[in-house]
Formats: sequence, structure tokens, C-alpha cells
Amino acid sequence: MDFGILGRIEATQAGDPIELGSPRQRAVFARLLMASNEVVTTDRLIDDLWSGEPPRSARHTLHVYISGLRKALGPEAERLEHDGIGYRLVVGPGELDATRFERLAAEGRSALARRDPTRAVDRLRAALDQWRGPAMADVADEPFAREEAIRLEELRLGTLEQRIQADLELGRHLEVIEELSELVAQHPFRETLWEQLMLALYRAGRQAEALRTYQAVRANLAAELGIEPGPALRRLEDQILSQDPSLDPGPASLPEAIPSSLPSERTSFIGRSRELDLGATLLGRSRLLTLTGAPGSGKTRLALRLAGDCAPAYPHGAFFVPLAPIRNPRRWDTAVGRELGLREVPGESALHGLQAFFRGRRALLILDNFEQILRAAPHVGELLDAAPDLTILVTSRAPLGLSGEQEFLVPPLETPPAGIASDPDAVGRYDAVGLFVARAQAVDPDFRLTPSNASAVAAVTNRLDGLPLAIELAAARIKVLTPQQLQARLEQRLALLTEGPADTADRHHTMRDAIAWSYELLEPADQDFFRRLGAFVGGFTLEAAAAVGDITDGEAIDRVGALLSKSLLYRSTDTGQARFAMLEMTREFAWEELTAAGEQAEMRARHARFFLDLGREVEPQLTQEPQGKGTARLSPEVPNLRAALRYGLEQHRDLGLELASCLWRFWQASDQLVEGREWLERLLAIPGASDTSRVKGTVALAGLAYWMADYDEALRHYAVALSHYRATGDRFNEADTLYAMSLTAGWQLDLDAAARYADEARAIFEKLESREGVGRALVAQAFVLWKRDDLVGARDLWEEALAISREAGDVALASTQLVGLASLTYHLGDREEAMRIVLEGVREATELQNVHVTVWMLDFVAAFAVDVAAERAVRLAGAVAAMRQEAGGGILPASLDVEDAKAAAAEALAPRAIDRAWLDGQGMALDDALDLAFELGEAVAAHNEAAATR
Repeated sequence: MDFGILGRIEATQAGDPIELGSPRQRAVFARLLMASNEVVTTDRLIDDLWSGEPPRSARHTLHVYISGLRKALGPEAERLEHDGIGYRLVVGPGELDATRFERLAAEGRSALARRDPTRAVDRLRAALDQWRGPAMADVADEPFAREEAIRLEELRLGTLEQRIQADLELGRHLEVIEELSELVAQHPFRETLWEQLMLALYRAGRQAEALRTYQAVRANLAAELGIEPGPALRRLEDQILSQDPSLDPGPASLPEAIPSSLPSERTSFIGRSRELDLGATLLGRSRLLTLTGAPGSGKTRLALRLAGDCAPAYPHGAFFVPLAPIRNPRRWDTAVGRELGLREVPGESALHGLQAFFRGRRALLILDNFEQILRAAPHVGELLDAAPDLTILVTSRAPLGLSGEQEFLVPPLETPPAGIASDPDAVGRYDAVGLFVARAQAVDPDFRLTPSNASAVAAVTNRLDGLPLAIELAAARIKVLTPQQLQARLEQRLALLTEGPADTADRHHTMRDAIAWSYELLEPADQDFFRRLGAFVGGFTLEAAAAVGDITDGEAIDRVGALLSKSLLYRSTDTGQARFAMLEMTREFAWEELTAAGEQAEMRARHARFFLDLGREVEPQLTQEPQGKGTARLSPEVPNLRAALRYGLEQHRDLGLELASCLWRFWQASDQLVEGREWLERLLAIPGASDTSRVKGTVALAGLAYWMADYDEALRHYAVALSHYRATGDRFNEADTLYAMSLTAGWQLDLDAAARYADEARAIFEKLESREGVGRALVAQAFVLWKRDDLVGARDLWEEALAISREAGDVALASTQLVGLASLTYHLGDREEAMRIVLEGVREATELQNVHVTVWMLDFVAAFAVDVAAERAVRLAGAVAAMRQEAGGGILPASLDVEDAKAAAAEALAPRAIDRAWLDGQGMALDDALDLAFELGEAVAAHNEAAATR
């Protein structure tokens, strides 16, 4: 089936038009078509259809229109779905003419950006061929359609201008003059069209007519709008009067490539038109394209631009994954999953999750810097086999060696031939020189290519073999050195580099020593600081740099600034705190220098100690600070935390165990339970740590097992810790462990043991006069009473415990206690209050950025709402089930004697409706699930209010 809004609203089946009914019914269809595949609520449809003044019969009339459309669609009627709050029109990829138009137009703009006017004309003409008349001609005057109709018409005009621009690039000025003459009459204030008409007339040898055209548009603008022509038209008139050679047919300044969802490029992209064209061709015929080449040859930049240009061919997205921080081939799939927002599932590889995610999706996955994990290459093949619509673009210093792989060697930028004359125009045509000039102007805006420096710039780019990173490093020195000085210094340096090992590529020599050359130009103190930064993985803060560099914060600011100005550092993504990073090749060089200086062991130790101190500082924030301050501070540091944990495994068991123990609530809050548990298990398996570190690690491991609902393992670890605390006389931690053991036993329904543990814990806390501890013990006692059906007694203890948690400022504990209190309230018959309490818990867990607890609570929201909004409740429960599985397990409503929404909905919904709602929910994002949860809260409140007034 095909749908159309570029003209009259239409639907066709196998080319035959479908009669859509009355004008008002067609308007309903148009509104749903505008929101293809998205739900439009009934209230929104009514408001749009009757412009905010609906008749009393509006809801019934809308139902009649929907029924009429379902009848008109016939066998395709299932495309019109009702989900309880509104309607969704299901439209497949490429079935809507506006979607086809925008895709083809984007491809045309991309071709223009790549200086390919032939393909641009082909794509842009195909885009314009989608139009049958004015956008939504039969409903364009409806308020709901007006804005979209205007947007589409503007896109159409812009696409038309771009197609004419491409025709002019191809020398078709004679063919477009008549068309442009008609267009300026239709759109007299569209200056781009006037500009194109003037240019076409001039190129056709009709200079006088071109100048009269300028006078005509100038008079028209003055008479109608009281304004002068814009600068582009005025400049074109001057160029025509002076017969500027740049107006002759040839390359012109064309628009930039269309924006994409890929990471934004920090600097302009220079040249590479041949590589982009070849890369696009190879990407179109191979599902695995590997860009290889020398270090610093620009593989990543080329991959990003290539992905951006080809993005329209991948309707389900293009995903960029930097793998430089990953050293363990076993974790490559986990890194990719994290970038995609997927969660780990215990007992299941992350690769399985990737296969499920990409199966059925026409998507592009960019894996950057794969060379250090080449042993993972076979798993890339497994991913391609499982997801036949997926294309993978890899950057690596070596190919993956897989069948079906298309290798593309990325060459250096083209450089001027030796001995070229010092003609700035001739030298400036080479991409390597263009890059040098652009980067030089970034540090010195007045820099220009001149007859006096062109030869030196050409020589510099030649001596650097056209390697982009080397050129950028050299150009950054223009602030203090002339091109001639750069050439002289570089010549002297490279003369010493030709004596390297015969089996090492000259280009690799040049790259490494280009960095070495910049390094040697630093002051000695900056050199020391630079190489010490090689200890960081994935970036660092100023505070971290000062600690590892053993300097003051003020000195760190100055030294980071110095390295930034010389392109040895760059400022990475802003996370609320300034962060800096090195390009991977630069970091490798810093690490080599660190090793050569004999400082590697000391810097690794400093690095690990800094992150241990950070873990100690943040640990309380993971439970007591609002807005997830602790989680937000740790999230960007995960690569560094892993490096510190590796150091702990290899060199310092106590440090590693203490850091892993400090982080366990971070792993839990960020839904990385599997990784946190793996670190703790590995560290505990190696002898050598102190008893104090081991017992803290054992308690942390027990906590992660508890939240994964692995109660047997949790109890086993808690029992080990309990023996230690009793043997050492640590009464507080003895009581705290007994409290945890009571809750764990309670979930297992071993109520006698749970009661005994809870009573012992409370007695010790009371003797120690720990009010906060007593509050925790009260929860454990309340849980036992609950499981023994003393709901009133349980609620009283629970409310007392919650008050103590609030008083102590333990926001995390209080938020989890709200779920229990809500469930007790639910069992006592006050379902509206139960919903209010659990939504309060959802808000608090969300503020803490505790994803795991938030998801746990949403399951109870669904269970509490099923009597009022069964279909939506099941959808929310389906979303929770998928998230819980990906997170590594969790606590189910049934554990608190609450029937889950899917089971409870059987009384209100048919099995097919339940299954459909459940499946709909399984693809829901967390933010959408939260929105739905609060909608359900409002629905329950409204239902109870209506019931109270009956």
C-alpha cells in the first residue's frame, strides 16, 4: 500500500486508489498519516478536527469516521490500530511519498556536498517527482495541517533550488533559463532563484539581461518590502560587471552535508572526494567495510563523514562506537551494547543482545579503532550472520580477516609534487595543503597561503607524507613559527628518522616522530606532565590530571592549556565538568614515553589511588545525594575505573577490592550488575588481600547478588562476612549483615531464620544506640510480619522505619522502602494511596538515577493500575520485563504478594490483546515507560474520583 500527502491526500493499493470518504473523514486520515506510526490521542484528534470547539457528539462522530476508514482500507484495516488512548496508522518504510521525498532530497544534498552534481540531479529530480500538487491540497487550510503543509512546500522549493544549482554545476545554464523565469514570477521574493537566473543568463552570454534582472528584483523588493537585495545578489552584480572568472562554469561553493545523528565533527572536513565516492560505492555492495591505513591517516574522520553521507540509506540509524579504551577482546560486545543503551543479561553474552537488537533493522554500525581487539573479529562475523540487514563499517590498522570483508586502504591526503612552483593557487588545490591552511587559520586567523610561503607549506605536507594528524600537529605551531621555520625544523628532525628498523613503514616513522617532534618542543615540565597523562583511559578532569601529574590545580590548568594549544589534547564531551582527552595515537606515544622514563609503575599507582579516593568520596553520594550526583560523577570515568581495577588485579589486591566495593552501588544503580559482580568475583578469587578488604568485597558481592535475586549466593556471601565480624567483634557491621540476611531469607520465605536475624540485628543496633540501624532492622521485622499476614503490624513498623530513613537522609533506602509501604497499603485496600506512594518512589529513584530500582517500582505501578487501564498496564509490565531481563534479574511483584499486570489483565482483556500490549511494551524506552507510569497514576486517581461522586 502507498500513501500520499504531496498533493491531495490519497491511499492506493497495487496502484488503485482507495476511496477515503467524506472531507471530514479524509481529514482524520490526513491527521493520522501526518503522525505515521505514532499514536494520536482521541482528545487530540477531536481538538484538531473541530479546531478546539467540538460538538457534544464529537467522540461518537470520530468513532464513525474511524470505522469508515477501516472499511475503506479493507484487508489493510489492521493498519489502523487503537491502543486505548488513541489511534495509530501503521506505515511501512517507503510507503509515504513525503518520506520518499525527504530521503531522496537528502541523498541529493549529500551528493552536492561531495561535489557530485550528476548524482545530485538524479536524486533531486526523483525527489521532486514525488509531488502531485500542493502539499495536502484538500486539507491544507485545516489548522492542524497548515504548519506541516508550509514546511513541506518550503522543502520542495529548497530542493528545486538545489536541483537547479546542480544543473548549473553541470553547465546546463541554457536549459534552466525558461524554468527560472517562470519561478521568479511565482516567487518574486525568493532571492536564490533570482541569483540563479542572473548566473544562468550571464553564462549564456546574456550579460545585459542578467544586469536588467538585478534591476528588476531590486525595484520589486524596494516597492513591495522597502528593502535592498541581499549581499549575495549585490555581490553577483559586482562580479557580472567585472566579468569575474569565478562565474564561469566549474566547481562552486555548495552546501554542507546534511546533519546526522553521528557524533559532530570538531573541525571542518577537508577534501577526500575520491575516497568518499569509492567508500560509498563499497559500502553499498559490502556489509563489512574495513578502513585500514597508517596511524593518523584519518580513518575515523573519513568513516564519520562517509557514514553521515550514507545515513539516508539506513533508516534504522547509524551508530558510532569508539573502541580505543577497550583492551579485552571479550568485552567488545559489551562496549557496543553500552553505546546502544542495552543492558547485560546474566548467563547470556552481550553479543546475543546485539544480535537481537540489530535483527530486522537496516542500520549502520561503525566500530572505531578495532586493531587492539582483533581476536574478537569472528564475533563480528557472527553478528553479521544473525542480522542480515546490518552493515558494519570498521576502522582498524589491520583487516579483520573475515569472509565477505571489503578492505579499503585509506591513503594519505594528496600532497603537491616535489619542486612545485610557489604558486598559492596551484599549491592550494591539494587536500593536504587545504588541511594545513584550515588548521593554521584555527590558531592564527590571519594566516594565508602566499607566494612567499606556499613552497614551504608544500614541503611540510610532503615531509609528513600527507598524514592528517601529523599535518594538524605541524599547523598548530604556526602560532609561533613561520612555514619556513617549520620546514627547517622538520627537515632536521626527519633526517634523523631514516635510520629506523628496515621493516618499519616510513609513514609510521613519520607519524610517531611528528608527535615526538611536538613533544620535544614542549617545556620540560610540560613534557613530564604530558607523558603522565598517558595513564588515563577515556579522558580525565583537571583534578585527576593534577593528582596524577603531582602538581597543583592551578598548574594543571596552565599545563592543560599549553597542551591544548599544541593539539596534543582536546576537550572532550561536556559532562558538567571540563574533561580532556588525547587522540589514541597520541596517548600511545605518551604511554611509550612514560615507560621509557621508568615512570609507568608509579603513574599507574597514582592513577589507581586517585580513582580509589574518588570511589571513597562518591560512595555515600550513591545513597544520600539527590539528582544522582554520585552516578553522574562516575559514569564518564568507567574506562579509568576499569584501568584502576585492572591495576588492582595485577598489583594491589587491597586497592582493587576496596575500589570494587565502593562501586557496587554504582554498578547496581546504572544497571551494570553483571560487570560489577564479575570484577568482585575475580578480585576475591586471587589471594593476597587483607581480611578487611576481602570482607568488604564479600559484602558488596552479596549486595549485587541480592539485587539480581540470586538469594542463595547472597546468603552464602553474607554468612562469610558475618563470621568475620563476629570474630573481630565488629558489632555494627555484624548487625548490618544480620539485617541484610533477614531480608534475603524473607524473600526465600525462610521466615523463622528471617525473624531470628531481624531480632538479633535490632537488639545490637539498640545496644549501640544506632537509630539509623534500628530503622533498617524495623524493615526486616516488618517484612516477616507481612509474610505472616500481619499487615497492620507490618505497616506500622514500615512507616516508623521510613521516617527514620528520611531523618537520616538515606534517600536510596527510603525510595526502596516506599515500594514495600505501597504494597502493604494496596493489600489493606487503599489502592489510590498505594499508587501515590509508589509513584513517589519512582520519582525519588529517578532523581537518584537508579535505573534498577526505578524499573522495579514500575512493575508495581502496572500491577496497581490493571483494574482501571488494563491494556496500558500490560504494556508497562511488558516494558519492565524486558528491562529486568537485560539488567540481570530483579524482584518481582509476586514476591510481595501482588499479582502482576499481565496475569491480572486476563479478566479484562482477550489473550490476543494481552499479547499485543505486552509485545508493544517490550520495545519501550525507559523514558516512555516513565511517562506511561504517570499517565496510569492519573487514570487511577480520575477513576477513584469518579467513583466517589457516584
